[in-house]
Amino acid sequence: MFIRFMINYEQKPMTKEQQIVIRLDYFTEEDFDDLISWVNHTDPAFFMKWSGPTFTYPLTIEQLHNYSEGANKSGSDAFIFKVVVDETNEAAGHLALRNIDSYHSCARLGKVLISPDYRGKGFAKPAIRKALEFAFEYLDLNRLALGVFSFNTPAYQLYRETGFTEEGYFRDFRRVGDEYWDMYEMAMLKKDYIQKKENDDPA
Repeated sequence: MFIRFMINYEQKPMTKEQQIVIRLDYFTEEDFDDLISWVNHTDPAFFMKWSGPTFTYPLTIEQLHNYSEGANKSGSDAFIFKVVVDETNEAAGHLALRNIDSYHSCARLGKVLISPDYRGKGFAKPAIRKALEFAFEYLDLNRLALGVFSFNTPAYQLYRETGFTEEGYFRDFRRVGDEYWDMYEMAMLKKDYIQKKENDDPA
């Protein structure tokens, strides 16, 4: 039986009293309402920036059932997580590894979102690092890729800081209303992950 994957991450305190400690738990039907509340109180442009073409605005229970069906099982092509504050067990975010291809040893990271209550408080970087750990150490993948819209500077910088490399730039990649959005394609290889981990945590 496939064991639920939980991981903790600690970093320097945000304040003298507070320390970020999170884990990744599998995203289940019990988490649908949280995710819906986070994204449906935004505008459709923000929704597209987060979801791409996977969902249509507004997000519904039915869409999330389709999205999560078959995920989080041994041999699945998708693992979908919620980011959880370890001390309080509060949901603080969401992310997914999808399009997992065991033969080519690759996957895509996406649907990264920190909840409004925890946004801007340093939770995104540890969440990405734990997704990388799951991809490269637990799944033993060789390559993890993602797409980020060109104007989403905070996300682009976050991915660069966590070790992703820009591999391409797609002009007019997605139409949103009367606009076309450009997109960066970024990726990380397992050897890059190992090297960065050694550099960040020298013996």
